[in-house]
Amino acid sequence: MAVPCQITPFDHLRDLALLPSVAALDDLGKRTVTDIATETDRAAVPPTTPTVPGPVRRFGPLLLGLSAVVPPLMMLREILRYPQMHFYDYWWVLLDITGPDGSLRPEALLGFRNEHPFVLPSLLFWLSARLGHGLNQPLGLAVLAMGAGCVLLVLAMLPKHLTPWQRAGLITATSTLVFNPHGIHNYVRSMSGASWILAMLLVLGALLAMHRERRVTAVVLGLLASISYGTSFAVWPALSLVAWLRGDRRKWIATPMIVGVVVVATWLVLRGPQGGGGSSPTDDPAQAMLAGLSMLGMVWTGTEPSVALLAGVAGLGVLVLHANQTTAERRVAAPWWGLALYALGCAVMISGSRAAFGESAGLQSRYNSMTAALWIAVLVIVVAWARWPRFRTAAVGGTVLATVALGAPMAQSVRADAPNQQLLAVAARIGHPDAFTSRFPSPGQLLPRLQALGHYPFSPEFSLGCPDGLTIGDRVSTAHWRTPSVDSLREPRPDGRDVVLNAETDQVQGGARMIKGWAISGIERARCVAVLDQTGTVVGGGVVDIPRSDAEAATPGIESGLGFQAVAPAQPGPLRVAFQFPDGWWIRPLTEKPQVAQ
Repeated sequence: MAVPCQITPFDHLRDLALLPSVAALDDLGKRTVTDIATETDRAAVPPTTPTVPGPVRRFGPLLLGLSAVVPPLMMLREILRYPQMHFYDYWWVLLDITGPDGSLRPEALLGFRNEHPFVLPSLLFWLSARLGHGLNQPLGLAVLAMGAGCVLLVLAMLPKHLTPWQRAGLITATSTLVFNPHGIHNYVRSMSGASWILAMLLVLGALLAMHRERRVTAVVLGLLASISYGTSFAVWPALSLVAWLRGDRRKWIATPMIVGVVVVATWLVLRGPQGGGGSSPTDDPAQAMLAGLSMLGMVWTGTEPSVALLAGVAGLGVLVLHANQTTAERRVAAPWWGLALYALGCAVMISGSRAAFGESAGLQSRYNSMTAALWIAVLVIVVAWARWPRFRTAAVGGTVLATVALGAPMAQSVRADAPNQQLLAVAARIGHPDAFTSRFPSPGQLLPRLQALGHYPFSPEFSLGCPDGLTIGDRVSTAHWRTPSVDSLREPRPDGRDVVLNAETDQVQGGARMIKGWAISGIERARCVAVLDQTGTVVGGGVVDIPRSDAEAATPGIESGLGFQAVAPAQPGPLRVAFQFPDGWWIRPLTEKPQVAQ
C-alpha cells in the first residue's frame, strides 16, 4: 500500500522562500555578475534537516542550546567556593598604581607588567580595590560575564546557513571551551582573567566588527585589546586577513597592519626592562615549537606536553584541509580564519617568550582562552564547510566531552592551592605574611595601602569561617572549652573514640608562627581553627579541611580533610590553638619554644 506523503506547513514556507519576490526580480538587473555568482555559491550548500521526530526537531535545538549555560554555572560555583584573597600579579600592580595612602596614581595605569601593556586590567584592579573592598570573587564574577560575552559574540558571528541543530551544538561547544576546567585559573584567580578573558572579548568584538564592515569600530576594539595584554597584538594581522578574505579594498586590508606596526613600535619604545625566565628566551627552535604547539592543544590533555603538541598539530592540519574554499565561502568564513590566525599568533609570541620555562610552559591554565580560540574556529569551519559531513557531530560532541574530562587535573591543582591563599589572608590580617613572600610582595608598603582602602582582609568580609563568628581580635572566655587531659593531645571518649589535636609542626618564620597538624573529635572534622593568647584574645587563625592521607589512614572510617594550618604572631608568652567541632570548642596549649625555620 502506498504511503501518503506528509507535507507540513513548514515545507510550504520553505518552498515559497525559494521563489524570488517581485522586488528581487526588479533588482536582479541592477546587480553585477559577481554578486549573482556570490549568492549562487552561498546557496550551493543548502542546510540539511535531520530526520527526527517532530517534538525533537522542534525543541531539540533549543534544549541543546540551553545546555550552553551549564559550563558558566559550573564555573560560577568554582568562583564562589574560592578564597576572597587576590593573587600574585594583583599585588604588584596595586603597589604600582596606588600611593602610600591607597589613592590612585593615574599615570601609573600606562605602565607595563612583565613587558605587557596593562592599562585596562590595572583599571579593573583599582576599581576592585576602591569599590569592591578588594574581593577576589566579585572580580571573578566580572570575568565570568566577560566569558559569557565571548560566547555571545561567537553566536553573533555564526554563519546564517547553519541549521538550528548546528548552531546549538556550536554554541554549546563554544561555551564548553571558554569555561573549560583547563582555564579555571582565569576565573577563580580573577586577576588573570581580567587580562586574558578581557583581551579575548575585545578581539572577538573586533573580528565581528570587521566582518560586518564596521572597520573603525574594529580598529578601536583592537586598540583596547592591545592595552589589555601583549598577546592581543596578534589581532592586527587577523583583522587584515578578515578584510582580505572578504574582498575589501586594499586600504582596509592595509589599515590594521599599519596600526599594528605603530602599536608594536610604540610598545618597543615605551616598555620597561625585559623579563622572562632564565637569562634569556630559549634559542632552541624545537623547544619553542613545543611550547607554542602544546598551548594550541592543551585542552586535549591533562598534563602531557607531547599529547598537547600532537593535538595542536592536528587542529592546524584540519584547518589546512579545509582551506580550499570558494570565494563566497571565504567571505563568510573570514572571521573564523581570522580567529584561527589570532590563536596562532598568540602561540608564536608565547613560544618565543616562555619556552625557557620548560616543556610544560604551554600547558598553563591561563592560556586556555587562546587554545579555545583555535578550537572554536576549527569546529565552526568543520561544521559549516564540511569536507566530511558525517564527522561533524562527532567533532563537536567529542570536543565537549573530552576537553571537559581532560581538564580535571588542571582544575584540581588550582583548587589544591586554595588553603594557601586562605592562610595568606589570615597572615596579612595579623600583619605577618612573612612566609608568603612569593605571593605577597613588600608587605611594609602593601599592608598600609590595604588598611587605608578597607581592602580585604581588612574589610568586613574577612572571617575565620567559625559558625559562631569568632574572628581576629575577639576576646573570649575559655572557661567552658574542653582541653585534652593526656599529654595535651588526646582525650579518650566513653565510646572508645578519641579527641586528637595534633600540632606536629610549630615554626617561627620571621615575625610569624606557622602551625600545622591534624585534628578530630570522635568522627568529626574541625569546622575552624583559632590561635589565642593567655588573655583569651584571638591573635591568629587558619584553615581546616585539608586532606591528610596519613592521618586518615590512622583513623579508619573517617572522611578526608583532617588537616589544618594556622598562623599567629611570633610573640612572647604562651599561645593556645583551639578547634570548633560540632560538639563544641576544644583547646590545647602550644610549646613556648617553637622551632625557628632556617
